[in-house]
Amino acid sequence: MHSDSSFDEIYEGIFPSVYRFVRIRIPGPDVDDVTAEIITKVWRALPRFDGRSSLKTWALRIAYNQVVDYYRAQKSVPILSIDEDLAANSSEADHSEKVATSLSISETLAKMPEPQVAVIQLRLIESLSAAETGEILGMTRDAVDSLLYRAKKSFRRIYAWESAGGDNR
Repeated sequence: MHSDSSFDEIYEGIFPSVYRFVRIRIPGPDVDDVTAEIITKVWRALPRFDGRSSLKTWALRIAYNQVVDYYRAQKSVPILSIDEDLAANSSEADHSEKVATSLSISETLAKMPEPQVAVIQLRLIESLSAAETGEILGMTRDAVDSLLYRAKKSFRRIYAWESAGGDNR
């Protein structure tokens, strides 16, 4: 499969998912560097790709490990970036509301454990199956379903607390 694929074809196939995955977890200034490291690792490891999963799932597994390594080296808590594309085709009032919502969602995710953030992103944003998510996170489908249940519950609890003014800075 991959032997006939060019770097450009592989890059176009995995970059959007890898970039979104990194952008939610890594502080803005480091997003491009971490994404480039992941793409480089994927390309170098490609000869070992055995096709047991999709290339996207395999690349996201590498991305997940790279993010874990990033925070292990930084010894700090994730800082989530805001979606810079919010301004596209929206009125000023609509834009302000979207920014406020995005900030609140980012703040909520930042207070959640990394595995819960990962399962929300993989299952709900990337629309991966429980089996694919399990491959990336190194857990069973049942464990993924259980983690997603806990993650949704945590998200609702933290989001409601923040929306009620629980975090007045």
